Amino acid sequence: MIKKPICTVSGEWNGIMHAKYSDGKESVFVDTKNVPVVKKLVKPLDEQGDFESRKLWKEVTMHLKNKNIEDATEYKRFLEQRQREEAKTRKDLNVSWKTKHFNEVGEHWVYDKPLVKRIDTTE
Repeated sequence: MIKKPICTVSGEWNGIMHAKYSDGKESVFVDTKNVPVVKKLVKPLDEQGDFESRKLWKEVTMHLKNKNIEDATEYKRFLEQRQREEAKTRKDLNVSWKTKHFNEVGEHWVYDKPLVKRIDTTE
């Protein structure tokens, strides 16, 4: 059985993306310049856990906003090195990483509460 894509998408993630379907039709897939910006709802930093993304990467974000690329890069390297060292320590101690919202299924990570399980589809 040969698997063929039913659609290919090309373009820029921050611009216009075009879809080309297997029947030859083409259309605009998404135009990000015309998509409304929706503000994310996140907990304040002081209420976030130590490994939540916004808290963990806040220094990098601050330096990028201030156009201080060198400090952002340095802090990013620090975080990545710390993650490598923590992974090595876990491996040496034969301790597995416990995730909060994902489980490994084969070679993939699967979110515990996907949207399809959280919406009522009985309407």
